[in-house]
Amino acid sequence: MPELAILLAAFAVVLGLARLAGAAAVRLGQPAVFGEILCGVALAPGLRLLPASAGLALTALAQLGLVLFLFAAGAHLAPSMTRLRLKSAVVPAAGATLVPFALGAVLAVWLAQRHAPAGSGAFVIVVAAAMAVTALPVLARILAERGLLDAVAGQRALSAAAVSDVAAWTALAVAAASRHGWSATSAWPVLAALVVVPWFALEGFRRWAARLSRPSATAVLAGLACAAAAGTEAAGLHPAIGAFFAGIVVGHAVPALDPAALLAPAGSLLVPLYFVLVGRSVDLRLLDAGLAADIAAVVGVAVVGKLGGAYLGARCGGLDPHPAGVFAVLMNTRGITEIVFAGIGLSLGLVDGALYTAMVVMALVTTAMTGPLLTRLSRQREGV
Repeated sequence: MPELAILLAAFAVVLGLARLAGAAAVRLGQPAVFGEILCGVALAPGLRLLPASAGLALTALAQLGLVLFLFAAGAHLAPSMTRLRLKSAVVPAAGATLVPFALGAVLAVWLAQRHAPAGSGAFVIVVAAAMAVTALPVLARILAERGLLDAVAGQRALSAAAVSDVAAWTALAVAAASRHGWSATSAWPVLAALVVVPWFALEGFRRWAARLSRPSATAVLAGLACAAAAGTEAAGLHPAIGAFFAGIVVGHAVPALDPAALLAPAGSLLVPLYFVLVGRSVDLRLLDAGLAADIAAVVGVAVVGKLGGAYLGARCGGLDPHPAGVFAVLMNTRGITEIVFAGIGLSLGLVDGALYTAMVVMALVTTAMTGPLLTRLSRQREGV
């Protein structure tokens, strides 16, 4: 069979099965990504049998989906990063970021001897940042489903998640750059250009973008996302890092274009491929008593650090116990962002396959907890 026919058939089958698995997860009250990851685990043996060229093409499509998705995610959180919103969320966000980061760093020192192929320095930063992250896209979906997106609690959680995610992505960029020895040709000029250049050209870009048709604007934004991703990839970082930060900058620069909405359809079409391939990389054959203990430790530290840190930060920020509890549960949602973090760490050689599996399990567990815990808190508030 011609290789193109194999590729198109594989694309159709994988995407179709991913959509079915995602829909099944939604019917069970979980995010679609939950089903897509499990679909990838189930399809792993078959995907490994694909010709090398078809596998590379699927990976390229998956990476494109991830780039567009994270650019849209960065643009989506940009409105949450206004001065007023950040000021009200800074204390809760500090607790939700610093406590899990510190506990994650301690855990990483313990895990480094077994799971740090590139050395302990960058490994500790990646694991600590992974503990601090919150899945903003999944969080926004949960808030929308429960009618909390425009409520004070929802806006506070989104703003705090924006702070946590930007801090975590910055830490990941530091870890990736340190992997290349902090050379003069490292990512720092690229990252600086992602932020500085758009601001110098801001006014002219706004006027020009306002005259674009919707298809033209979509093409321009997709080009910017890919250019930023290519820049960070060429600098030795992961392309997702450039796409994410470029999305934040463009979301601030031209909010009237609504970059998140323009790129969301393309990202939503292709990104399930990424999560299926993420699931393919989960190797359950590595599971033994030692890895089971590591998974338990990763999940335990992640839950205790995020729930405890977020609750403490919310209480220090003046919230009553019940809204502080709701805030803590929302911030514990790891989901998509955590899985992307784990995938980047694996692709850069900063974590090994066993710890990658543990982090994916942690992302699934913490995401699955969110709905039931919110329902329980709601019933307690109502006295049920």
